[in-house]
Amino acid sequence: MKKALALALTLALFACGETRVVDLNDPNQTTRMQNVMELEFRDWENVAQTMTTSMIASGAFTRIKDPVIAMGPMINDTAQRFDTDILVRKIRATLVNSGKARIATNFTGEDATSDAVRAQRGNAEFDAGTIAAKGTLVAPNLSLSGKMLQRTFQLQSGWFSSVDTRVEYYLQLALTDLRTGLSVWEGTKPIVKEGNRAPAW
Repeated sequence: MKKALALALTLALFACGETRVVDLNDPNQTTRMQNVMELEFRDWENVAQTMTTSMIASGAFTRIKDPVIAMGPMINDTAQRFDTDILVRKIRATLVNSGKARIATNFTGEDATSDAVRAQRGNAEFDAGTIAAKGTLVAPNLSLSGKMLQRTFQLQSGWFSSVDTRVEYYLQLALTDLRTGLSVWEGTKPIVKEGNRAPAW
């Protein structure tokens, strides 16, 4: 009897700590995902899609010949400590794959390979005809910068109601023409969540 009880308790503990891998391509599984007060993948997907769709629809890329974007600063001013590259990469991928703009990865130091290849000029171990010539790098003519803000406040509907928290996240983006220094597109996208465990500083 004691052995059976011990086995049952062990199985119960394992069941409580069960981990499930979510298939993000399966709508049924993502629908069942628990909502959280923090920013998570669905937020990144939605905000990146919304903002890039607005950017493309604005006609900003048709007014600039051969648009090439350098990624400017993307500031995280929220209580969550996350790498803003999560968002930036999704926006970049959507823009590049749309065929409407290209990204200057070398200009901001993201990809040092271009410089490393050019450093081999004169190296007898390399076929000189395969080394990129001088004057072939393309400079950006646009920059995309942004900021993620957070606003948190308490909600209470009555004397006997429980207090919940609303968290409003705002993603602000600006696309700038580097030739003139003028903004050619701007957008703000809010992400609003309510619950009882808001991220705190």
